[in-house]
Amino acid sequence: MAKFSKAQAVVTALAISANVKSVIEEANKLSVQRETFEKEELARSNKALYAILAKVYALFNKAVKDGCIKETAKEMRSLLKARGVKVQSNTPALTCFVRFVFNSDRKRAYNYASTLMAAVDAEIKPENLAAFIEGSNGVEECKKKYKMKDETKQRVEAVAAASNDVMGLLKSLPAAATVILPNASVELSDGVEFAFIVARSVGNGSFELLRAVPKSTKAMQTAAVKELAKDWIEILAKTRSEANEQKVKVTTEKAVKSISAKSAAKMTLKELEVA
Repeated sequence: MAKFSKAQAVVTALAISANVKSVIEEANKLSVQRETFEKEELARSNKALYAILAKVYALFNKAVKDGCIKETAKEMRSLLKARGVKVQSNTPALTCFVRFVFNSDRKRAYNYASTLMAAVDAEIKPENLAAFIEGSNGVEECKKKYKMKDETKQRVEAVAAASNDVMGLLKSLPAAATVILPNASVELSDGVEFAFIVARSVGNGSFELLRAVPKSTKAMQTAAVKELAKDWIEILAKTRSEANEQKVKVTTEKAVKSISAKSAAKMTLKELEVA
């Protein structure tokens, strides 16, 4: 592998230094823009805030692309320290960019940085950041989405996927019965496809149908489908569990037929009991 000459090393260092200077200059401009936003825009329009966040995000991406992210983050941390803003060594580089531009308290920087982290996870481009934040119902919801535990994320994604399956199933599912209710008139709004009936449970899977809800909304349908999806997931999980237990039982029975001291020693009391 060819080695860099000293001259090449100097050129590379100068290029990185120039890139660092360029990024810092842009960040300073954004900081001034942020000050204007905070001092002059009394309403602190979300649109203006999202625009600044998008520029911070784009600037971070630029530093990464130019190969000067390490040096830029180091320089920003040094400049923040000079401002009296303490940045820990374990602070994410993107958070450092946010603190540099917003010069804000840790909590606020955390919220903004988490919003950008959520965008990074979702592979959102800077030019689409505003739409992403609005679609997620704001900075606070973006932060929650990013900080959501993996298990919770998986559960939410599983329910969302199952909800789509449930909708498809409901559209093709044959009716259990057709009934006529007195004074029933139902308005389906927002593209809703299903009506809702208030029923009284009398046990043993029997229900007394009382009244049709006069107006079905998207929220009602979404909530109902979500509950059906959760139930479906539980049923599938139980079915898989029972299938796995049966598989273990069959395997154990085969092992017991040719049991030896060595194999018995590794079997659990439960395995021996059910064999």
